Amino acid sequence: MSVENGPCGCRVAETGTHADPLCIEFCPFHHNQSGTIAITLVRMDQLKSAIQARDWPDTEFQFDRVLRSLTKQQ
Repeated sequence: MSVENGPCGCRVAETGTHADPLCIEFCPFHHNQSGTIAITLVRMDQLKSAIQARDWPDTEFQFDRVLRSLTKQQ
């Protein structure tokens, strides 16, 4: 299992399961935004899958979803 520590204090650990690939421990600053961040991470994973499958229409769709999700956080 790999663990990535963010500069803010958030920790992201890979669980290795397909149904729940990431376990996220949020820092106090991001705790209120945890749902939005988790949705963005899921959408980024869907974008990665579309790119790997070389499904270009789905890649464009997933990219737009990630972009909208990121701009809603600000």
